[in-house]
Amino acid sequence: MIRSFKSPSVSLHYLNIISNTLARMGHPNVDILTYTDGYSEDDFYFNRVSVEVLFGIWQQAEKISGDPLIGLHVGERIHPMDYGLLGQLMMNCETLKEALTRILSVEFILNNAFVSQVIIENKKAINRIFVHQYDAEQARHVVEQDIAALINIGVFIMNRDYTDENSPIEVHFRHSAHGPLSEYERTLRCRVKFNQAFNQVIYPETILETRTYSPSPRIATLIQGELQSLLDRIEAQDSITTKLWRFFQIQQSEINTDIDKVAKHFSMTTRTLQRHLKSEGTSFNEEVRRHKITLARNLLNSNGYNIAQVAEKLGFNDSGSFYKAFKRWTGMTPRSYMLKKDSAED
Repeated sequence: MIRSFKSPSVSLHYLNIISNTLARMGHPNVDILTYTDGYSEDDFYFNRVSVEVLFGIWQQAEKISGDPLIGLHVGERIHPMDYGLLGQLMMNCETLKEALTRILSVEFILNNAFVSQVIIENKKAINRIFVHQYDAEQARHVVEQDIAALINIGVFIMNRDYTDENSPIEVHFRHSAHGPLSEYERTLRCRVKFNQAFNQVIYPETILETRTYSPSPRIATLIQGELQSLLDRIEAQDSITTKLWRFFQIQQSEINTDIDKVAKHFSMTTRTLQRHLKSEGTSFNEEVRRHKITLARNLLNSNGYNIAQVAEKLGFNDSGSFYKAFKRWTGMTPRSYMLKKDSAED
């Protein structure tokens, strides 16, 4: 039985979504079939492969199709029913807000590596995808597929196109463009910016109250119960390290270094949390350090932050303290890191 709970992973059902869509586009991916053949629907949800396998499949899909935007185009063509129970749940919610809330509560059924969150700021609804433990370019197909699917499935479950009042405002990607800007904007139906601090879609807040086409609250409640039961089975297998990384991602820069509070979040004592992490070959302080390094690199790689702003977001009192910490972590200063990044892009 394929399982990969002790490190970030995705379900076979997630691979099957990609496989079915590629096949409809005329690009069957043989590698995916070697993982997904011969399993029942329940097996598809419960069995996992590592995120590295997923990245490799996307690389092969790009090679076979000759399309550097294959993730974007797969997301454009995904049907809600490709998501199985999750797709049925979306279609039976009464509003887009309910659909997003319910889906995000069980998203780890498909993967335990990436975290999504809806943030309300300045009358805008921001659907942000946290994949900060991975290089932006490495994860680009995954992110482009996810965001394109989110935007285009919205059209399906509303049974109408976006209007001036609820159309996506802007999409931000951490990675650089790999095709014409016009194609990104056609597929995503809005302005697109690259090399940003976060992967996210920005909508008017009013979109959340948009009604779906033909909801059934009773069916949605039944499906939610089934998915929650499945999620409980899956999360019981996850390592504490994986759960901690997910927790840190959605904290963004507000990394809670108080181990007592984090232990309480996981409904365990501090000693139990420490013991679990030790058994997995790490410690709480080591995981905090790793996350700060990753977040620092990602913010320095984006176009939206200077060094002083990065230091502030990571909780340093001044830029000097951040300089010393970053050099201790990486062997180079933040400025040297940024110069090296800029020279590599030239």
